[in-house]
Amino acid sequence: MMKDLNNIELSIVEKYILMLLYAHGGKYKGKLWFHKEMFELAKVFKDLAEELDFTAFDYGPYSEALVEYKDMLENSGFIKDLSLTDKGYEVAKQLWENFKDKEIIRATSEFLESLDEDELLLYIYVTSPESAEKSNVKDKIMRKRKEIALKMLREKKISLGLAAKLAGLSYFEMLDEAIKHGIKPFEVKGDI
Repeated sequence: MMKDLNNIELSIVEKYILMLLYAHGGKYKGKLWFHKEMFELAKVFKDLAEELDFTAFDYGPYSEALVEYKDMLENSGFIKDLSLTDKGYEVAKQLWENFKDKEIIRATSEFLESLDEDELLLYIYVTSPESAEKSNVKDKIMRKRKEIALKMLREKKISLGLAAKLAGLSYFEMLDEAIKHGIKPFEVKGDI
């Protein structure tokens, strides 16, 4: 039996959390991905950005408000351990079906969920350097940025252009590196 969304009061942040969970099968990969995915969505959706105040933290952008919204969803029985409950799934499905920009959420989810921890952190640190100001692992990640970018390119997670940016190289330097490592840089699934 479907719940009537008109009788359920959810904040805009709670709605995005539920839709993001729905977009990738009902479960977040982990807390790190949860914060980074919501951070990326807040860059796109102004209504979400207005509610979440992300600050630079140990592992990049972090929002205390986001944790509070997650806790409210847990207390309401919509999620448990960063996974949708049956009740949460019903509501998330309805939200998803009525949301016009779901492909942005899906693409963000699919891309970031495909990354391992080092790849995720490198992507965030390079694309949003202000979020890495207080990171205690940034230096470690940045020391191996070329290696991480080559791995992502080899696995067809990113384009050659994004690999170059992540590695801190020019497009043609990255092309040379890819060829040296036996990577065919033009066979890429894509990135966000």
